[in-house]
Amino acid sequence: MIRDDVLYLIGEDPAAHGVFEAYEPQRRMVFCQVNSVTRNEWYRAREQGMTPVYVFRLADWHDYGGEKICEYGGSLYRITRTYVDGTAIELTVEAATVDRGDVHG
Repeated sequence: MIRDDVLYLIGEDPAAHGVFEAYEPQRRMVFCQVNSVTRNEWYRAREQGMTPVYVFRLADWHDYGGEKICEYGGSLYRITRTYVDGTAIELTVEAATVDRGDVHG
């Protein structure tokens, strides 16, 4: 598998649970293969009100820590589906409606 693209997984700092503590996202880089969403998958997702954009394939499912947001090519995406395939994992994403001010790089 060719892993020539970089994806940033963005997760919330688990220590930031207090009322007066600022949200501090954790951003980490992983290598991936980028695939388009298939036509069939896109149409099925649209029936559910979703608009998938990419499928990112990570060679090792251990690289994924349950993050809900990722960044690719300077844009933010929401992870809507994960699929473990042997030791690899696929992350299906759609455009995120996250305030860029809340995500520090």
